Amino acid sequence: MKSNGYLVAVCTAVALIASACGGAGDGADAGGDGADDTVQTTEYQFQPSSLSIPADTPVTIEVDNSRGVIEHDFTIDEADVHIHADPGKTTRGVVSVPAGTYTFYCSVPGHREQGMEGELTAG
Repeated sequence: MKSNGYLVAVCTAVALIASACGGAGDGADAGGDGADDTVQTTEYQFQPSSLSIPADTPVTIEVDNSRGVIEHDFTIDEADVHIHADPGKTTRGVVSVPAGTYTFYCSVPGHREQGMEGELTAG
């Protein structure tokens, strides 16, 4: 029997591959049921750097900083979203925004300037 840590690592890898390789409906489930979306953080990038979610639908964003050695966060100013993840940790938060394009970034001083930002599209 595999450990829970192994199962979490496999599930995270599958979620990252699915979000990076998906077609229409990249990111959250195209059906709009509020499925999870995972963003991997490392020094100094988000993977993936673009997400698509349904408009006006609560979607859980998982900020996976399990590989990071310093703190990171996922911030969207227009939506008042700030999901903080300590090094080696994974944190979740809910995003619900009207149709449009939004910039997400890491608000830890210096991280955005190092290129740690991406784009979220709600439609």
